[in-house]
Amino acid sequence: MELNYARETLAVVQALMQLGWRTQWLYRMMLSRLYYAAHHLGRLLLRNVGLNPEQWRGDVHRRVLRELEQHYVVTGIMSANALDALDRLRRYRIRADYELAYRIRFRVLTEALNLFTMFFNECCRILGVT
Repeated sequence: MELNYARETLAVVQALMQLGWRTQWLYRMMLSRLYYAAHHLGRLLLRNVGLNPEQWRGDVHRRVLRELEQHYVVTGIMSANALDALDRLRRYRIRADYELAYRIRFRVLTEALNLFTMFFNECCRILGVT
């Protein structure tokens, strides 16, 4: 389910970027969807090591980062760059959702797409899927 959601998100964001629609609303929506697709992949990885993120309360987003670091980065399964990509996507999503005065540039969206792609590919490698 999470992998399909991530693939769909990637395809839709790429298609929307190709259309050339350059509105702040659309940029904000795309940044948010890219982050959440990556976040759900992180949760999937954590379920694979026996954790249950669905039961966590409080700052789930930061906890996902901490648990991924402990169970995947420290153990050498995931690169620190992939974890950093997820955190940067999280920070872009926060700005997009809460800082309406922040003007999102196309280059930021392109960078977010690259960060997402890198995190997605690393998750696929870890999960053993293509």
